Amino acid sequence: MEIIIGRNQSTRQLTIIKDGVERAYGQPNSVPTDVSRHHLSLQPAGAGKWKVKNLNERNVTFVNGIAIESKTVSESDKIELGNSHYLFSWSALQEPKVEIADIRPLKKIWERYDEQRLEFQIAERKFNAARSATGIITMLAIACSFILGHGPVYIILYALAIGISLLFTFLAYQKSSDVPRQQREMNKDFQKNYVCPKCGHFMGFTDYDILTQSDACPYCKTKYKK
Repeated sequence: MEIIIGRNQSTRQLTIIKDGVERAYGQPNSVPTDVSRHHLSLQPAGAGKWKVKNLNERNVTFVNGIAIESKTVSESDKIELGNSHYLFSWSALQEPKVEIADIRPLKKIWERYDEQRLEFQIAERKFNAARSATGIITMLAIACSFILGHGPVYIILYALAIGISLLFTFLAYQKSSDVPRQQREMNKDFQKNYVCPKCGHFMGFTDYDILTQSDACPYCKTKYKK
């Protein structure tokens, strides 16, 4: 196994290439320009030791302050890259910890929100259907006037139609102010709870089943546990 240590030319971070996979270490712009893209290699030498080797004759590497081309070292030795003496950290060789966010609790949050939203839609359709029925009753009362004249039956039907119409007018007025408030509170509660467990970012009005098709949070890149 050979590990190549160098500098990322675009971000100027330390790069570690292992088994053909490159990853960055440290902060952007933290590695001096005299550290080359492929500066040195590290090979296990047994008993906790490593063989350090420059990958280019123009590269400069120091071990414990002494310039070397190739040397067997341990992790107690200090390795510096370039004439600027950039200090190599042995912790760069450790595999980064993969953080995982358990998003399974979001399923119940989505199901509750989806059910509440459906209940609002059903209630609104029922109300609209009942309000339409009021119009039909009124039309029937008028039709009866031509058949029955202005007798007691007509008066009762017409009064009933007017009463129902007024009732639904009152209920419609009340509903027009109550429902938007209820929906606003529902959406606020949903946006507060339907968030990434790691970064707390709202996941949007995205169906949970669609959300689980992604492998990681689009904001903090934390892997999902599904």
